[in-house]
Amino acid sequence: MGRASVGVVLAVALVVVACGSNAGESLFTDPPAGSSSGNVDAGPTDPFGDRGDASDGGNDDGGAVCAAVNAEAKLVPVNMVVMYDRSGSMGDTTEDPSFDPNQRWVPVGQAMKSFFNDPSSAGIRAALTYFPTATNSCTQADYDNPDVALTSLPSMDFATSIDATSPKGDTPTRAAALGAIDQAKAIATAKPMEKTIIVFVTDGEPYGCGIDTDKQSDDEAAAVAVEVGKVKAQFATYVIGIGPSVTNLDEMATAGGTTAFHVQVGNAAQTTSDLLAAMAMIRGTLGRCDFDIPTPPDGRTIDFGKVDVQKISGSGMMETLPYVADCKGNIGWHFDDAMNPKKVLLCSTTCEAVKVDAGGKVNVSFRCVNRPDVTK
Repeated sequence: MGRASVGVVLAVALVVVACGSNAGESLFTDPPAGSSSGNVDAGPTDPFGDRGDASDGGNDDGGAVCAAVNAEAKLVPVNMVVMYDRSGSMGDTTEDPSFDPNQRWVPVGQAMKSFFNDPSSAGIRAALTYFPTATNSCTQADYDNPDVALTSLPSMDFATSIDATSPKGDTPTRAAALGAIDQAKAIATAKPMEKTIIVFVTDGEPYGCGIDTDKQSDDEAAAVAVEVGKVKAQFATYVIGIGPSVTNLDEMATAGGTTAFHVQVGNAAQTTSDLLAAMAMIRGTLGRCDFDIPTPPDGRTIDFGKVDVQKISGSGMMETLPYVADCKGNIGWHFDDAMNPKKVLLCSTTCEAVKVDAGGKVNVSFRCVNRPDVTK
C-alpha cells in the first residue's frame, strides 16, 4: 500500500592583455572598501572615460585595461534525473477513499508538466522515472531506465507521459534512489563535461519492500541518505516533499548536498504553485554568474575601484552594469568579498537575464596599479 507521511553553468574563457597606467575613472558610485580610486563622473556610457583598447594592449593615454574576463553567457547543458512518486497515496481511491487525486496527483502533475514545458527550462535535459513501477517492483535494476528518456526541455513528452500515468502501489524509495544514481552515473559517463543532478518528488516516506512500520521507514530513509551521500560530490540530490509530514526526507536532501523543499496539500492551486516554485528554485541553482578575478601580468596590482562589467546581448547591444554592493534591487554586480575580492558576481535578476540571452556575453575588465619600477 502506498503511504504518505499523511531545476547553468557558464562557459568562461580568461583573456589577459597588457597593462597601461592606472589612470581612469571609477565605475562605482560607492567604491568598495580598500579601493584606491576616486570618483570622477565620466558619463553613463563610458564609466572609465578614455580607457584605451584592450585589443591592442590598451596603451593609449586613458589608462588601459590590464586584465579582462570574456565570458560567453551560454548554458552548458544540465541533466536532471527526476524520480516521480506515483504511489497509491498520491491519489489511488481504490486503495483508500481518502487518497483524493485532486489533493496531490493532479496539482503535482500540473506543476511538473508546466516545468518540463517552460521555455525558462531551456538548457536542461530531463529524464523521468516513476516509482513504484507498474509491477510495484522493489528491485533496483527496474529503476535504472527512465520512463521518459533524457530529453531537452522544453518538451511536451513529459506531459503526455504524466497524463497516461496513474497513482498505485508502495513507496520503494531506496530502490528508486539507487536506480537514480545508476542513471546519473550513466549520463555522466556519456556526457562528462555536463552537470547531472537528481530530483525526488515524493509525498511519502519509504514504505513497502519489507518496510511497514514507522521505525523501519525512518531507518530506510537514513539508509537512502547514506546512498545519496556517497555520490553528492558528483550529483546533488534535491528532494521535494509533498504533504504535512515529510521531515524524515530532510536527511536525504542534506546528505545529497541540498535543502529539502516542503510543499503542503489542501489547496490544489497552492500546491501546484509551491511545487512549481520549488522546481524553479532548483533550476535557478544550476547556473553560475560568477567570474574569477585574474592575476594581472608583470606583478601589477588590480585597482578594485576601477572594474568594468558589461553585458553584451546576443544581438550585440552593450549595457554597462552598475556596481551594487548589497545587490539591492537585484540588478548589477558586486564582489564576493569587498575587503578581499576573489570573484565578480552578478546580482540575481541580471544573472537570470544573462542566462536566457542566447549568444550573450559578459565582459569583465580590470585596471591595474603599475609596479613601482615600471613607468610609462
